[in-house]
Amino acid sequence: MPLNTEWNPSEALTVGVEWELQILDRESLTPKNLFEDILNDLPEDLKPYIHKEIYKSMLEIVTPPAADEEEPIKALYRIFDHLKVSALRRGYHLVGLGTLFLESERPPEKNITPRYKRFIEEFGELLDDFYIYGIHIHIGFPNPEWALKAYNNLIYYAPILLALSASSPFYRGRHTGIHSFRTVIFERLPRAELPPRFETYRDYERHINELYGAGIIDTIKDVWYHIRLRPDFGTVEVRVFDSIFDVERIKVLIKLLRAISKFSNIYGYRELPHYLIKQNWWYAKRYSLDADFFAGTFNRKALKHVAFDLIFELDELGILKRLGYNRGEFLNLLRKPSPARDIEAKAKAWKSLKKVVKMAALV
Repeated sequence: MPLNTEWNPSEALTVGVEWELQILDRESLTPKNLFEDILNDLPEDLKPYIHKEIYKSMLEIVTPPAADEEEPIKALYRIFDHLKVSALRRGYHLVGLGTLFLESERPPEKNITPRYKRFIEEFGELLDDFYIYGIHIHIGFPNPEWALKAYNNLIYYAPILLALSASSPFYRGRHTGIHSFRTVIFERLPRAELPPRFETYRDYERHINELYGAGIIDTIKDVWYHIRLRPDFGTVEVRVFDSIFDVERIKVLIKLLRAISKFSNIYGYRELPHYLIKQNWWYAKRYSLDADFFAGTFNRKALKHVAFDLIFELDELGILKRLGYNRGEFLNLLRKPSPARDIEAKAKAWKSLKKVVKMAALV
């Protein structure tokens, strides 16, 4: 019997955020196993927002579906406000970075669930060096046709989305030179990559059920593509982002996803050979906003210029106005260095990786 891939409709352009954060000791900045304590420090109405993750020194904030970006952003600020006293009392920071920057004498303790035991059996040592943290943003769609157009466009623009969030040039005490080293580690696993484009929703269903029929996956959740369709939620889940430490940047990223999704419903999606999409993806991982971008076989541009062109196009077509957005907030973000470039500059100036990690603390 095939997997159920029937689309469960969502209200158009609703938003949900999943944000993975490190729990680090306030002094040593090494992983601290405090998930349960932090959960208990929150009021009852906020506890459902906090989810357990692979490490006991890690938590995930998950916001319920909301009409737009305002509600989840308010929820994030409220959670951090409640945890300020807890962080001081228990001696921890919540840090938004894509990787574990500092070497730890003892590896972080894992939550060994039945699902994780299965992963250990399949992936072995790969999961012993897997200290990565990301942000997943769900955008809701009322039907699979619109969702698929947005999905295809988001694959095309994934390098820009990653470049705007890349925050992991350091890993366990060393400078990797790769602005999103999180994605390099993640892509060691199968099905952890930019996905193929699908012409029809039937093509997507066939793809999923070929994986399922071969015994490669048990559920849709076992497909770890950087962008994936979630028919069970009625969303496209965008998983390209490194964890970052700037709530306002996350807010603008959500707005950009909603604007691209709105554009997709009216104007369809941009096409590019998959080998060029993969090359653009590599450039973004390596250089973030300083990368190049192939818009065609003989059409190489600066990624930042492609991003500016996108924002001006969304503005000129009236997409931003329909959503109540201002072009300036996107342009201001593009004029700033990426988080990774800012981190590299501060690490060099301060000659201290610990100061950089403290800078990335949300509480």
